[in-house]
Amino acid sequence: MRSGLAAAAPLVLSIAAGPYPSGAQTLQDKIAACTACHGETGQSQDANVPSIGGQPKLFVMYQLFFYREGRRANPEMNTITKDMSDAELTAISEYVAGLPAPPPSSRAVDEARYRRGAELADKRICGACHNADYSGREQMPRLAGQGEAYLVKSFRAYQAGTRIGTQAAMAEAVRGLSDSDFADLAYYLAHFRR
Repeated sequence: MRSGLAAAAPLVLSIAAGPYPSGAQTLQDKIAACTACHGETGQSQDANVPSIGGQPKLFVMYQLFFYREGRRANPEMNTITKDMSDAELTAISEYVAGLPAPPPSSRAVDEARYRRGAELADKRICGACHNADYSGREQMPRLAGQGEAYLVKSFRAYQAGTRIGTQAAMAEAVRGLSDSDFADLAYYLAHFRR
């Protein structure tokens, strides 16, 4: 029986470490499965798939744990994580945290939308948990540079109660926001100027 990650002491496993049971995928194979969708450097090219590069290790570990245990529903992620050990979750989390964060957007910014999003982020005190530069920390994800479509999808899921976090703070943070609020907030975070 697998031990619960939240109760387990942090396990450290280098990418080259093993051993794996006969016939099991290697850690490198499991990392390759991550980068197939999330990008070689952790920068997703799919609007519905998050960029994972530079995410805090603890955040990644919790998300992988939630998928493994079925507390977050995504058929691909549930399948990929279902047989991962706590040591593998830790090693993959360390790998992802070491990937580069998305670079600042080089596209022209709609200043009115950017300001509306900034005001929403200030009112909802997003920077209190996610850091003032939205780089994330501990179990709170990096939001700066994340894809707009993915952010909007996440906000809606928190608002609907279909996505869990380690605390109820996100459900409260998005309570009462409209679709246009979500769009402006996501625009601001995706184009955040450091």
